[in-house]
Amino acid sequence: MHYSMKTVVTPLIATAILSAGWIGFAQVQEKPKEKPAPTKKPAEVKDPDEEAIRRSAAAFATAYKAHDAKAVAELFALKAEFTDEDGELIKGREAIQQNFAEMFKKFPDSKIEVEITSIRVLTPNIALEEGIVRGQPVPDEATNVSSYVVIHVKVDGHWLIASVSDFEADSEELTPNDHLQPLAWMVGDWLDESADSTVKSSCHWDESENYLLMDFSLQIAGSVSASGSMRIGWDPLSGQLKSWSFDADSGYAEGLWIRIDDEWIVRSHGVNAAGKVTSGISVFRFIDNDTMTWRAYDRVIGGEPAEDIPENVIKRHAPAPAG
Repeated sequence: MHYSMKTVVTPLIATAILSAGWIGFAQVQEKPKEKPAPTKKPAEVKDPDEEAIRRSAAAFATAYKAHDAKAVAELFALKAEFTDEDGELIKGREAIQQNFAEMFKKFPDSKIEVEITSIRVLTPNIALEEGIVRGQPVPDEATNVSSYVVIHVKVDGHWLIASVSDFEADSEELTPNDHLQPLAWMVGDWLDESADSTVKSSCHWDESENYLLMDFSLQIAGSVSASGSMRIGWDPLSGQLKSWSFDADSGYAEGLWIRIDDEWIVRSHGVNAAGKVTSGISVFRFIDNDTMTWRAYDRVIGGEPAEDIPENVIKRHAPAPAG
């Protein structure tokens, strides 16, 4: 079944936004469907997905130590991307294998140590790994230290590397504006209307051009029912884009953004105006300069699961003609 924005741009979408990446409004919340409460694992039980990712990291270190470019490349997805500390982007498993083979040939005695600082399983098929790499291209020379971010995807039951980004500690860093450029297409006014409600949003740069600011409102029967704002910026601590959302009735949320191909996946946590803890995942997808889609899932409000929101098409709203 096809869902358009007009089929769900009612109270359901408004309540989803805080728990799923934009902003949310408890006063128009629809009652979630009855679902069994999530079963919590005992603290001593290790997450099998996290353990699998740790084994993958260990396999990478082993293959690197052996200077086995083929074994390194087999840990990557077919269309994986690798961005080194110099900003060079390598696309595809074959190109990644060739890159490592050339590096091993140039530095036959190189070695590395990998220290994982965090692993977060964001969805059943997507996980985020962060850590520190200490590399020594030539024996007895200074060790290079860099941080890294790895996005893992599960393919046919196996975790593979979809994207790697290295950040050299002493290299010239990108500006916050540089990091935000992949989201610059969001700048502008967006509008969607149904028979009884309208969602308006407007995105623009702040004065420093280091943040994207988005204001939005929900109108029902011609009156503003809820409104809020979101600020998106670069978080140097996590090495990711991060959003801070606020609604007019004191609800708030924080979200971390990761990019998979043409989709931005936002994992958010916050509190709504009723004081209930919220969480959820939203996905923004770029279609073209005038079109994006948005969907939300894994939504939880006050410990209770809430309905998923199917993908909705949102169109850019052209400014009114002058005069």
